[in-house]
Amino acid sequence: MINLKKFRALEDDDFRILSVTESLMKRHEFIPLGEIIKFSEIRKDEVVFRIRNLTKDRFLSKPVRKILGYEGYQLTSYGLDALALRALVKSDVIDAIGKQLGVGKESDIFEAINSKGTRLALKFHRLGRTSFRQTLRKRGFVAEQTQISWLNQSKLSAEREYSALRALASARVSTPKAVKCNRHIVVMSLIAGTELKFAEMEDPKSIAKEILRNVRRTYLRAKLIHSDLSEYNILIKPDGQILIIDWPQSVDIDHPNAHDNLCRDIRNIISCFRRQSDLKIDLDNTLEYVKGNLRNLTI
Repeated sequence: MINLKKFRALEDDDFRILSVTESLMKRHEFIPLGEIIKFSEIRKDEVVFRIRNLTKDRFLSKPVRKILGYEGYQLTSYGLDALALRALVKSDVIDAIGKQLGVGKESDIFEAINSKGTRLALKFHRLGRTSFRQTLRKRGFVAEQTQISWLNQSKLSAEREYSALRALASARVSTPKAVKCNRHIVVMSLIAGTELKFAEMEDPKSIAKEILRNVRRTYLRAKLIHSDLSEYNILIKPDGQILIIDWPQSVDIDHPNAHDNLCRDIRNIISCFRRQSDLKIDLDNTLEYVKGNLRNLTI
């Protein structure tokens, strides 16, 4: 995570250099110093001075010279964090960042508040953190892109999740409410609850029905399939309601892999309840229910 003390010390010219570097990464893997000077429209000596500090504080990569034949720089994950957070603060979406709520292979989640004191969640998408090649294999929307960078992977993932959350809200699916998306950060309503994997269920049958009711709404109303549903991204909230999270891998119901993805999602739910409560749920009947061919689901 970005060092917030160093982030607060950044000035307008620093952000100008980071922004120019980000923009030029569409054309270069490593941005020549001359290009940064040209497009930032800042004096050369000032750019050199500020880049020295930005690399020291890890907002920009250390300069690469020998291989390239020129002095080149890249925006780092800290640099991307800085640009996104500044945009969210300047647009009054958030006012302060709090404790870390969770960390995964492809994201970090932090608590935040806005100027009204409303608690929110910031999800930093970090695709390719563990394995760039693995990300290309798993995520079809990434594999469709050519020469996509880690930066654009994370941005695209965030945009897809934000779009999905907005569609799901209209379909009245129990998910976090999307507030704003900037670059690789999705701002959403606060995520609270216990993962289904670790939840103590007094009435597992009613919880299973509620989960599958939301899967049905996702399919019939939002025309989406989660595609990564498991006992780790279904939360049981303190009031007993459920919350389904982590939607960047969702696909439309007309996607070529839609049926296989839906079957996998439902099998994961069935397996979870079989392990935790001996509850038996029929896969074929559940599929018919989710697709709207059965009015009620018997468990």
